[in-house]
Amino acid sequence: MSTLRAQIFRRVLIQKAEFFDRYKVGELTGLLTSDLGSLKDVVSENISRDRGFRALSEVTGTLLILFALSPQLAPILGLLILAVSVLVAVYKRSTVPVFKAHGLAQASISDCVTETFSAIRTVRSFGGEKHQMSMFGSRVLSYQASGIKLGVFKSVNESLTRIAVYISLMALYFLGGSKVKAGELSVGTVASFIGYTFTLTFAVQGLVNTFSDLRGTFAAVERINSVLSEVEIDEALAYGLEREMQHKEVQDDSYKLFLINGYDEKILSKNMHYMSALKSSSKVSSLAWSGDVGLEDVHFSYPLRPNVEILSGLRLTLKCGTITALVGPSGAGKSTVVQLLARFYEPTKGRITVAGEDVRTFDKSEWARVVSIVNQEPVLFSVSVGENIAYGLPDEDVSKDDVIKAAKAANAHEFIISLPQGYDTLVGERGGLLSGGQRQRVAIARALLKNAPILILDEATSALDAKSERLVQDALNHLMKDRTTLVIAHRLSTVQNAHQIALCSDGRVAELGTHFELLARKGQYASLVSTQRLAFE
Repeated sequence: MSTLRAQIFRRVLIQKAEFFDRYKVGELTGLLTSDLGSLKDVVSENISRDRGFRALSEVTGTLLILFALSPQLAPILGLLILAVSVLVAVYKRSTVPVFKAHGLAQASISDCVTETFSAIRTVRSFGGEKHQMSMFGSRVLSYQASGIKLGVFKSVNESLTRIAVYISLMALYFLGGSKVKAGELSVGTVASFIGYTFTLTFAVQGLVNTFSDLRGTFAAVERINSVLSEVEIDEALAYGLEREMQHKEVQDDSYKLFLINGYDEKILSKNMHYMSALKSSSKVSSLAWSGDVGLEDVHFSYPLRPNVEILSGLRLTLKCGTITALVGPSGAGKSTVVQLLARFYEPTKGRITVAGEDVRTFDKSEWARVVSIVNQEPVLFSVSVGENIAYGLPDEDVSKDDVIKAAKAANAHEFIISLPQGYDTLVGERGGLLSGGQRQRVAIARALLKNAPILILDEATSALDAKSERLVQDALNHLMKDRTTLVIAHRLSTVQNAHQIALCSDGRVAELGTHFELLARKGQYASLVSTQRLAFE
């Protein structure tokens, strides 16, 4: 079961980005916990209790004994059991939607809990406790209602089964008595037959319970399949990861789980042309450090909104080692450019290049190594400060000194050593035990240690106070040095020192130039500055 859980986790992990747009965290959590838990339960319950294989063996053995005791009565009993089994099977078929609805209701509770507590500060700031309680309560009631309905179905099923069995026994007693009266069977034979019939009855009940468990399991399997079949695997990520895992000596048992029952040889050979076409990691790094990054006639629509074009022929070149600022009104496509450069999505039309090479010729694992992103709200994991800084890098490639050096360059070392356990201090869920400025500096230290040639800063200082911003901006200046940098910002102080500024409007680059060149044109950029939509300080 551990291997199956690991393999499903891996399959979810390598889905395309639109998969995660479609499904909520709670649904995926339920998939890997309660749904897979029902699979585990049906296995353990049917091995350790009076059902499953044990019940099946008892039914088989008892029937053989009954046929040996009375060839006249045993076929009649067999026909009665067959009739009862058919009736139960027909009834149980109607319970599958009930099991499925119960599982979905359980997943909706998990989703509500995850969403509420992961956004608890937003809930508190808007006084949303009552709303969340109402939402959670309605889902609990829905789960309760589906549970009651499921319980009724189970009770009716068991009652009908018992009634059918007792009717069968009464018929058997009548027939057995008539055989004794006619002198065809002895009283002792009939008594033994009845005793074994009771054994058979309990064994059949065990099988009935097994089938009931299997109905719930089939519903869980159906939910798992329905989720995993919705979106295609991201091949550029999957095959790159597969290639890396094949060539890496794995010592960690927890990591080995993902190697068992991985891609088989047929799948690998079928897609070997794809994998062999991917450029090597050394070439990716070399091109990214020395070449320009180009967005060439890029069109893009999000997969869940295919009729809404976000980018419409966008063209932009990020000169190697320089800073490009991307500005524009909300909805102009700035964040979409970031997601395309990070290859969370691929362009619908057009291409993104580095040193003239289409980035789709690199697997996504390798591409991720040459791109660093620092967001407005950096994501930290519930581990130590040091582990967050070293996140994503092989343990053997990172020393404590490397982590400290990166932290010092990010102006983070002083506050880190003042923490109770220094670099070993846990940061809490999503970094909640650190301030906004501290989280941002840890994220910058992580980017510095990664040492990627392409850097994306997405509103990296917009949510900070003046003191924190100065510290973070100093760290960013160190980080941007000699890297190809794209800055998404609204503050004039962040934008005006860029080597070039691109104003994005209606999915295209409408204006391109330096700060003073764009002011002189008196176009949209100058209008943004004059109306303070690009904020002065």
